[in-house]
Amino acid sequence: MSALVSVIIPVYNLEEYIEHCIKSILNQTYTNVEVICVDDGSKDSSAQVIAKLVENDDRVRYIYQDNAGVSAARNKGLENVTGDYVMFVDGDDYMHYQAVEVLVNCIEKSTFSLVCAPEKKSYTTDEEMPEIDDYSCEEASHKDLFSYKYGSVLGKSVWSKIMDADVAKSVKFVESYSNGEDANYIIKILDSGIKVGVINKNLYYYYERENSCVMTRFTEKKFSITLSFDDLCEYLENSEYAFLKAYSLQYLFQTICYNRTASIGTPSEKYVLLESKRIGEKWISAFKNNTDIDIKIRLLFSIFFKSRRLYELARMIQDPTMKDFYKSRKKNRKD
Repeated sequence: MSALVSVIIPVYNLEEYIEHCIKSILNQTYTNVEVICVDDGSKDSSAQVIAKLVENDDRVRYIYQDNAGVSAARNKGLENVTGDYVMFVDGDDYMHYQAVEVLVNCIEKSTFSLVCAPEKKSYTTDEEMPEIDDYSCEEASHKDLFSYKYGSVLGKSVWSKIMDADVAKSVKFVESYSNGEDANYIIKILDSGIKVGVINKNLYYYYERENSCVMTRFTEKKFSITLSFDDLCEYLENSEYAFLKAYSLQYLFQTICYNRTASIGTPSEKYVLLESKRIGEKWISAFKNNTDIDIKIRLLFSIFFKSRRLYELARMIQDPTMKDFYKSRKKNRKD
């Protein structure tokens, strides 16, 4: 009997997209799947849409929880997994019809505990999907996963991956983080020492919509990416994996510099400035002394941490349109 694959989908107000997402899983060439839909307190008709699919296919399971965020929804899904393997799919995205088959074949014919594939950004739900009849799967280093070697940074997301169920359940999502929670989860899994494979085909379609959470205005919730990497730096202090430690420290300071500027003129500005200072001062020495981080990056972000204005100047040199952005934000703050 073929292995059962548990696919976890967090759902919050996705009535326009969730049916297409679920059907992209039910219509896979690999049929032994369970689709665990965790409704995170949706206020639209997402529940009704899923209910109709549950009636027609017993592979679909519906679980409701009061609104607690995407991390809590994924944890709830993990608690209800019965499969041999686990996948995560966001409810407004979808998969190539051969995705599960290809991922299962790769993980079962290797010593990998996690296999991933690059995603394709999509602005439509009707992408042309050529048949996949030839593909390869190679082992990837930590550095590979956090570079653009495969076209995207695979280590920062939980989707477009399959992993052993025991591996998936060995780490919990930190429920207080609504931004950066994916990378926090994946990096902690990588720190366990598992082997990772990457397939050379796009199997996941990341649907970019105008009102998605990554495109909305800066709020305090977005600052949680800095909190997430602060947590990671603590988690990895005694790690044997130098790259993971260096990457987390570097990304922490990148988020500090970016969020301090992005929060200008918003109600979150004071909170972000205070927390950025607290967290940055905690890690600045470790950051400056980590020789696995390029010395130019250490120098630049150490300076930027001390002076937000220099960071803004650097951004304006890189992208002149940022000048108007900063002016409008500072005007909002005065108003």
